[in-house]
Amino acid sequence: MKDYILDDTIAAISTPPGHGAIAIIRLSGTGAFSIAKEIFRSDENFEKLAPWRTAFGKIYDNKDEIDEVILVKFARPNSYTKEDMVEINSHGGGYVSRRILELLLDKGARLAGPGEFTLRAFLNGRMDLSRAEAVSDLIQAQTELSLQTALNQLDGKLSHRIKEIRDEIVDSTSLLELELDFSEEDLEFVNRQELIEKIGKIKSEISDLIFSFRVGRIAREGVKLVITGKPNVGKSSLLNRLVKEERAIVTDIPGTTRDALEVHLDISGVLFRIVDTAGLIHTDDPIEKEGIRRAEQHLKTADIIVHLFDGSNKLEKNDQKIIDKVEMLSSVNVIRVLNKADRDQVLNKSELCRNSDQILSISALNGSGIKQLEKQLLKVVFGKSENRLQQTMVTNVRHCDSLKNALASLTDAVGEIEKGVSSEFITVYLRDGLDSLGKIVGEVTSEDVLNNIFSKFCIGK
Repeated sequence: MKDYILDDTIAAISTPPGHGAIAIIRLSGTGAFSIAKEIFRSDENFEKLAPWRTAFGKIYDNKDEIDEVILVKFARPNSYTKEDMVEINSHGGGYVSRRILELLLDKGARLAGPGEFTLRAFLNGRMDLSRAEAVSDLIQAQTELSLQTALNQLDGKLSHRIKEIRDEIVDSTSLLELELDFSEEDLEFVNRQELIEKIGKIKSEISDLIFSFRVGRIAREGVKLVITGKPNVGKSSLLNRLVKEERAIVTDIPGTTRDALEVHLDISGVLFRIVDTAGLIHTDDPIEKEGIRRAEQHLKTADIIVHLFDGSNKLEKNDQKIIDKVEMLSSVNVIRVLNKADRDQVLNKSELCRNSDQILSISALNGSGIKQLEKQLLKVVFGKSENRLQQTMVTNVRHCDSLKNALASLTDAVGEIEKGVSSEFITVYLRDGLDSLGKIVGEVTSEDVLNNIFSKFCIGK
């Protein structure tokens, strides 16, 4: 993949390994039609077969029949890769599809690398880089939110927004560069105060996109939710109640959970990666110590912490130690929850927080209060926003970093304007901003970046 050879023919199995009704083998490149014609026999003439139409036939290795298949022919440029393509739908099962793939390779095709079909779609101009990355996100989507976010990016919503911002910068850059052509006349084609205001608006648009990454990352990767508290407050019981199955061992013996247990849960279309941790307590037991060390590491990387208390018991010193430890993590959202609401309540909410309305009461045993907890989790994720799925959302760290670089370049450009420097120095920073934005859609991209992006794809896509 590193050499980006586009004049050969690639082949791969697109369906996952294992038993299934159908397997799909893809073929793309200059020799796709000639290779397919050599092994496919049908009542229909392959050369006269209309693109986008299915044809029933058989795959042969010389005189040996391999399988009955449905074949689809895609003529360039109206294919996924914008090259001649063939898709062979064979019976499922590892052996049949591998045999057909081996036959295609024997006839001159090359085994495709990870994501190479989509890489060719990008290199041939079918889609820009951000849309190509959305293909991978779409394949890996686990919830409604991640699915819709990937579809929006695949539809080009982010690409369109980036293009609009780049066009605004190009307009200003062009006028400044025109001034350089008439430097001897000392002409000013763009008012400097108006330019500062225009760049300010562009910076605001970029800042909005950067801010959208908070929810966008969650849509793509999910929310890391860590349940913490002292031993035997019901952390594992809460985990089991949330996921509606017995995933964690529950006993009355403190310290039952000695290692972190992670499960995934879909709450209203949002993926929550819930981590049940060992109870935080001083111990000399080496196994418990390691579990507590891991629990503390999870707390540092959490998006949300549910700090669980036993509402049927008074606040203890160990509770306060955990409160202090959690409060040190200022960047993490913390939800305090009183468990065991099915028993007589002894713990006063005011001991935990001045605003007792922010503390929830639940019973992991009978499920009371769980719906309110789920609503609170979603409120923390989305804030006051009623529109969870913004039309344009940044979901990728690479995109966010490029936007931050563009924002920094535009800030520097404003600084140069305020100093009263000549046009050529201002345009340097504006060009840097354009390059940073261009990296998002692939107009400015290194070979290393492409290799890194497409190596994460599955083979056959």
